Amino acid sequence: MNWLIPAKTFLVGEYAAICGAPAILLTTSPCFELSLIAKEGLEGIHSESPAGRWWLAQHHQQMGLKWQDPYQGLGGLGASSAQFLGAYLADSYLKRKIPSREDLLETYLNHTTSEKGLKPSGYDVLAQSLNGCVYIDRQGGICQHDAWPFEDLAFILIHTGKKLATHEHLQATTLLPSIDQLIAIVHQAKMAFDSANSQAFIDAVNAYYQELLEMNLVAHYTKEQILFFKTEENVLGIKGCGAMGADVLLVLVPQQKEEEMSARWSAMGFDLIARTAARYSGSYLMDDSRFFKQS
Repeated sequence: MNWLIPAKTFLVGEYAAICGAPAILLTTSPCFELSLIAKEGLEGIHSESPAGRWWLAQHHQQMGLKWQDPYQGLGGLGASSAQFLGAYLADSYLKRKIPSREDLLETYLNHTTSEKGLKPSGYDVLAQSLNGCVYIDRQGGICQHDAWPFEDLAFILIHTGKKLATHEHLQATTLLPSIDQLIAIVHQAKMAFDSANSQAFIDAVNAYYQELLEMNLVAHYTKEQILFFKTEENVLGIKGCGAMGADVLLVLVPQQKEEEMSARWSAMGFDLIARTAARYSGSYLMDDSRFFKQS
């Protein structure tokens, strides 16, 4: 038995998500792959990772997990959360238990939350159980997915060449500045999605990045790379994604210029990890229709 699990990228909403506020995530291929094997132990998963520790605690005799990562350890794409999601699904399969997103989220947070610093949002593991673009608002009890709605707008995901361990960053961070403006911008981005208004979405992405800059939540090397891309013709919007925007850049370009710009940046040595055609449209991994309990 095996499971294909998409990569994830925060379009907007990192840091806001930590407080249970809205965020929009993107799922892309190629997918991570987790297989259930008739052999105890873990292949490709560290025993001290959240997924490794949780799986070993379930004591599945003569059964183990094998992990395959098409990104070869590149950070920022959701490998750790994909491992946990896969382990959870494998455990549910062996126990003949129907998996649910509420139980998944609770289990994930119980095994990834440290006594120090900020708690993770768990939005990544929820998004990776779905497909397309995923809007999550834990406070509002919403988790929904949809297609990329902008016919005239393309995205290119570029790796910075750096890697920041999100869990270590959260443990070292004890307090966030006011995130009210971040939340307002996520709402603007969601309205842009709902109306397929590409310019409004571009504005929201740029505004979100500017707000992160003012909050000192952007890595220095991300700032430098973004300054370069802003000088490039046809770059309409750009931001770093995830913790400190450290690992992945989201670059928005006109749809008709996507091929040209991708070829140009690849030739310059940038690591392009996904483009618009790579958005994940495969089957989602749970049939559970309940996402969060409504208060």
